[in-house]
Amino acid sequence: MSSNRARPIEMLPGGALAQTPVDGPDALVGLVDLQTIPMANGILGVAEVSKHIGFPIHRVYYIRDVPPGQSRGAHGHKALRQGFLCLRGSVRLSITKDGRTETVELNRPSQAAIVPAGCWRDLSDFSEDSVIIVLASEEYDEADYIRDYDDFVRWDAGNEPVTAVPYLDLQRASQTFGAEMELAMRRVLKSGHLIGGPEVSAFEQKFAGYCGSNHMVGLGNGLDALAIALRVWGVGPGDQVIVPAHTFIATALAVDEVGATTVLVDVEPDTGLMDIGQVAAAISERTRAIVPVHLYGHPVDMDALKAAIGGRDIKILEDAAQAHGARYKGRRCGGLGDAAAFSFYPTKNLGALGDGGGLVTGDALTAEMARTLANYGSREKYRHELAGRNSRLDPLQAAVLSTKLERLDAGNARRSQLALRYFLGLSDVRGLELPAVRGWAEPVWHVFPVRAPGVRDELQAFLAERGVGTNIHYPTPVHLQSCYAGRWAAGDFPVAEALAANLLSLPLEPLHSDREIDFVVAQVREFFAR
Repeated sequence: MSSNRARPIEMLPGGALAQTPVDGPDALVGLVDLQTIPMANGILGVAEVSKHIGFPIHRVYYIRDVPPGQSRGAHGHKALRQGFLCLRGSVRLSITKDGRTETVELNRPSQAAIVPAGCWRDLSDFSEDSVIIVLASEEYDEADYIRDYDDFVRWDAGNEPVTAVPYLDLQRASQTFGAEMELAMRRVLKSGHLIGGPEVSAFEQKFAGYCGSNHMVGLGNGLDALAIALRVWGVGPGDQVIVPAHTFIATALAVDEVGATTVLVDVEPDTGLMDIGQVAAAISERTRAIVPVHLYGHPVDMDALKAAIGGRDIKILEDAAQAHGARYKGRRCGGLGDAAAFSFYPTKNLGALGDGGGLVTGDALTAEMARTLANYGSREKYRHELAGRNSRLDPLQAAVLSTKLERLDAGNARRSQLALRYFLGLSDVRGLELPAVRGWAEPVWHVFPVRAPGVRDELQAFLAERGVGTNIHYPTPVHLQSCYAGRWAAGDFPVAEALAANLLSLPLEPLHSDREIDFVVAQVREFFAR
């Protein structure tokens, strides 16, 4: 049983405190010089959130009259960020994280110590007259505290016992990135631009460039992006659009929305991606567009698809809703076809705080027409050239997405690390089939789908009993959805049907720990060893 004690302070010979210098970009504690304004009637000290503190402030408290020899703090915080200001006197602040301890002395009101999340903190050596102000990024939350140092060491090292693993916990992301997102949203509110404006334009430019393309139009959601692209190209009644039978239904709904005919093709059994051989066989004189879905974050073989088209006037509309940052032969998805539809639904690799979408294209006319259609068919206020719709990415979501875009590559790299952990831990399990990765692909693992033929439902129930969350992408193939009753029949697309019966998505997102993935691996192995 752990005792409720403070972190032991390391002492040097002679009684001096062991101190790690605070210097350089890897320092745990950020020392910030505040703005100081000498005036005839006194000195004004200024600490601004954007310039000095770096996080929104939701709680402020002070410490004073600490008895000689006493200390404060002696606890850790999982997500809380803090700023320490010594308004009078002096105090010693020690911060521990990742097995390192840094110590600073605060003795002037013109300097603040900024402490990141996930740290243990000790305050000691208070002068008799010291007054300390503490700025906190969140209101009081006892669940964020770690009050025993041994418990903190275990937590800091990732050695806490794992008893459950959520499939996806969006609260983790909010705790990790919430401060930056809050500052971004505040920037929008302060600007007064609540529809369109510089935040939307900036994100459109950033994301288009990220995809290796020239233009992006921010839209309301991924379905709108698909449908608007088809409409820009004049796809409508009498036309055919080829779509994989194994995908989220929005891919097919977009074709229905413009009045064209959905032509489904079956998929590859090991990737779930559209079977290019079947695409080639399905192309007809009425084919106007093909929608390759980069399912689960793995790109479709675009060169093979273009070869199947063979120079015919057929548009390629990438459904990249799950493929933010994925690469095909070194090029990112989003810049591989005539246009690409993205979703920024909150669970995506690049997710907003609500619905959002976008259309990326290298063609200026396509972008202009899409923007016009999405704005009630209008380029000039109250003049409507087309019968358009309202589908716009709002500035709040654009600001959040701009902030999160900076972390996308790191998040995708972490997904790849965790996917490798699954491959290493599960590759020898008989009865379990792991996803295939083509040699030309750099997937981003939006989903880690395994196949458990004949026992998928039993495996899912077994994992649920042991606290492991899972998902199924997707339990009913497109052609067997009720809204399409009578258009197709069971057995028409046997591979898609087999995937719907056998696929199970295991937990995988950047904030999962190695130990959590190892826990899932152990439970899966136990199931198949029975």
